[in-house]
Amino acid sequence: MKLKVNFDADEYPEAELSVAEIMRRRKFSFPHVITRLNGALVERNARETTLVRDGDDLEVYHLISGG
Repeated sequence: MKLKVNFDADEYPEAELSVAEIMRRRKFSFPHVITRLNGALVERNARETTLVRDGDDLEVYHLISGG
């Protein structure tokens, strides 16, 4: 499967993976992130069941706050 993760080309041997599995493999460990798949928001509780397929575009944004 070929896809884009944060606008970078990426490739996996599987035909599909969950959003959560790609995040684990890419080591996105920051506790507060927003995920979008093909422009649509993926809620935190749906990351394990939302599947990414060939040609998809996954975006992961870290949320940072401060004063």
